[in-house]
Amino acid sequence: MNEGALSSPGGSPTRLAVGRDESGFALLIVLWIFMVLFVIGAEFSTEMRQDAQATVNFADETQSYYLAAAAINRTFLGALVERDQSTLGASPEEFGPEYVRLIKVDGVWNKETLWDAPVWVRVIDESGKVPINLADQPVLQQILINLGVPLEDASAIADSIIDWRDEDDEHRVGGAESEYYMDLPRPYVAKNAPLDSLEELRLVKGVTDELFFGGEEHAVGLQDLFSVFNREPTLNIRSATPEVLQAVLGLDEEQMKQFMLARMAGGGALLEGLSVILPNPAMADLLADEPPSILLIEAQAKLPSARVGAHVGAVVDLGESHEGVYILRWMDQLPIAEVS
Repeated sequence: MNEGALSSPGGSPTRLAVGRDESGFALLIVLWIFMVLFVIGAEFSTEMRQDAQATVNFADETQSYYLAAAAINRTFLGALVERDQSTLGASPEEFGPEYVRLIKVDGVWNKETLWDAPVWVRVIDESGKVPINLADQPVLQQILINLGVPLEDASAIADSIIDWRDEDDEHRVGGAESEYYMDLPRPYVAKNAPLDSLEELRLVKGVTDELFFGGEEHAVGLQDLFSVFNREPTLNIRSATPEVLQAVLGLDEEQMKQFMLARMAGGGALLEGLSVILPNPAMADLLADEPPSILLIEAQAKLPSARVGAHVGAVVDLGESHEGVYILRWMDQLPIAEVS
């Protein structure tokens, strides 16, 4: 029997070969399984790290947000106190060097410290900008000319702004109404109502992004010069920033320097002094000298160990109420601005 088994053609060698093939195939399957498990594990690990970092970022942003909100509320209180003391917007010389300002309405980022964390606060007087819903055609045109826009284009853009905010569908000489906007690749109708946001200017015929935001050709943009919150047809020269005054009134550097020195010195002759040096005397009717009443307050905060900060803002009307401020607009998640 042993001889028969040994002499059986192809018996044992065939079984050994089949066994080796099956073992190799099984090993290949195991390798593929391990590879799939490795990829799944690596993907799971990556997602876990991302989720953990997102949780940390959310915690940082939340803490920074409430830190910035606390700075804004503290600024509300400072504004109300200064309003009641009649010191809001007054020059330092009027109250002496020993007087400590509670807020600075200067449009500059000022660093403060809350709970050992840095916070940057900026306060801008909205009446220190031109009211976009009340400015007439000559004022709009002159401001555009001061920005370097050619006369013909400035006149057309000014007409288009008025057409956008007026109630009728009759376009001015260089203006545009719904008939023009409906022929655009992405059609829309003219609002025919006051602007609720300055961003609407980007929809107006002739207003480019460079003109709106400012750029190489225009140092400041329309967004820096106009306000939808100013309810008076005037520009408050007491708290308007130098950039706004220079662009709106067309002053040169020397004239701007003279006026800023006069404003720092205080006194009640600001309007008369500025009217004398205006390149365009007709712009004198635009000017006013009043304490600020509608403020844009912005705050940025970032914890020392945080990777994510927060930037919030509010437009408030101080009014005459003794019950606090009236918030006209609250703005969350503003883009982080460069501060120094």
